[in-house]
Amino acid sequence: MRFRERVLSWDIIGKTRTWFTISGIIIALGIVAMVVNTISFGAPLKLGIDFIGGTVINASFERAPDEAVVRQILADNGYTSVSVQKAGDMGITMKVEATEIDPAVSGKILSAISAKYGAIDVATKEITSIAPVIGHDLLRRSALALGLALLFTLLYISVRFKFSFGLATILGMVHDILVALGILAIFRIPLNAPFVGAFLAIVTYSVQDGVVVMDRIREKLRFRTKEPFDKLANTAVTETWVRSFNTSFTTFLAVFVLFIMGGAPIRDFSTTLLVGVISGTYSSIYISTPLLVQWTKNRDRATVARKA
Repeated sequence: MRFRERVLSWDIIGKTRTWFTISGIIIALGIVAMVVNTISFGAPLKLGIDFIGGTVINASFERAPDEAVVRQILADNGYTSVSVQKAGDMGITMKVEATEIDPAVSGKILSAISAKYGAIDVATKEITSIAPVIGHDLLRRSALALGLALLFTLLYISVRFKFSFGLATILGMVHDILVALGILAIFRIPLNAPFVGAFLAIVTYSVQDGVVVMDRIREKLRFRTKEPFDKLANTAVTETWVRSFNTSFTTFLAVFVLFIMGGAPIRDFSTTLLVGVISGTYSSIYISTPLLVQWTKNRDRATVARKA
């Protein structure tokens, strides 16, 4: 029997409790990590410089600086919470979690780098402070953007399908966001502005995969006879499972290459995308559809109870 034929025989909806338990454990671990983080450093997530403020140092040298070496130089001068990435061919960008750096210290840092990689190009030297107020405003705008994305997605799917379909898809997306936030909390990955794009990509990917499953369910409802809804939904899920896996796997490979080859500055961002791709595929099949089935069952029971 071919793999595609075996998938058609799977009872995904019948194991709803298992899928919900797996997701519940992962989300619970994330929540525990957020509580621990709040106790440890006063916030559920480790916010990066873009949100809490800091200092950005840009400079170019005669030779391209090594990021690991620059990071060690910063650590030697007392700055361990930093982000270092290359800028152009010979430049380096350093983000330090300190709203003010003593000019003598910044000069010492640049001199140490210059000693290894040649003279500084004075025209490219720039030291900029990011105020915490700007960071808080960016955080507020980011939360607003994410909230609007969820709202418009709910409206779109409710119009195209039914409200119950839209609600199940939205809950699947909330699941994906909670899983991603949990991973960030567990590993204490600093959250910066690019992560907003990562979360919006997770939302988009989750919707795309969820819409395919919901559309198949809607098609089958048109020709439904006396087949129970849970059996109909299970058939729809198994028929789209291979397609969802193939799409997700190709996306996973692309992001995984970014994770491996992108270097330290990109690694945290690509990690979030990897988690989102896996979670988005999982939720559209194992969370959103079972939630829709449970919703429908509860509604049917309520209808029968009213008629009795």
